[in-house]
Amino acid sequence: MRKVSFSQLMTYIRCPEHWLFQYNLGIRRNPKKILKHGFALHEVFAYHFTEKKKDGKGIKPGEAKEFFADVFLSALDDYKQELEAMRPYLTKEYLAKERQVDINDLLDRGMRGIDAYFKRLNSLIIPDLVEEPFEFQASKNVLVKGRLDLTHINGTIHELKTTRKSPNMQDIRSDPQLAIYQLGYHSIKGKYPVALSKDYIVLGKSDAKITRFKVARPFADKNTVLRNINAIVKATESGIFYCMHPAESWFCSKGWCGYYTLHQELKKLGIERFLAKYSRSGPRRS
Repeated sequence: MRKVSFSQLMTYIRCPEHWLFQYNLGIRRNPKKILKHGFALHEVFAYHFTEKKKDGKGIKPGEAKEFFADVFLSALDDYKQELEAMRPYLTKEYLAKERQVDINDLLDRGMRGIDAYFKRLNSLIIPDLVEEPFEFQASKNVLVKGRLDLTHINGTIHELKTTRKSPNMQDIRSDPQLAIYQLGYHSIKGKYPVALSKDYIVLGKSDAKITRFKVARPFADKNTVLRNINAIVKATESGIFYCMHPAESWFCSKGWCGYYTLHQELKKLGIERFLAKYSRSGPRRS
């Protein structure tokens, strides 16, 4: 039985070459302060809703802010180690952009985001599943494992994201992440969710707000989702890894992509020579 994680599937969907670097070759994930910031906020709300499920209240905003600061500053120690390990392979543009990211600004934005969440959304959510593991079979040979961050007792899946710019209107029924979550929910509850809600904390320079995209009748096309999962697994086993983003995409820019130099080297060497080189190199393996 081949076991594949939800994170692996989403990495391949975003960029197959990232899957190659991270899961095939074990090359460390590109270090970003903003990723540690998002991780810290995720941990805050996971803790809050775990407690709220127990006592109906959870932690207070002040406690959430203290918890956030502790987790974020601790995560930055990991960030420093990751940055040093990857520094020889990061572009000047990437390093310059990371230096421009101010830690105090991230702390302030996180505090404002916590205030906005507690004021706007907290009272609307009665937690049912919090950080709940799930697994389901995509085929007789493929087992998918993951974790549901949060669901409401009425059967709504909540997916929390942070962003600096207000997101555009989305049809979240076609969101691959939420499509997989629907099957994960079904594996736990024996039924599909009644609604999907993608909740954004928009962290502006001077304020924070909440933007939600919600559908009351989610569309879980089980067979399509399972076919896509199995196609991804087959592609990884067959050595199919192609970055499909256009050359001018921000996703593949020197300032954003921590794997930029590896992408370029892969194009130059070709997959066979690239794998031969990095499969036996040790310094960058996690």
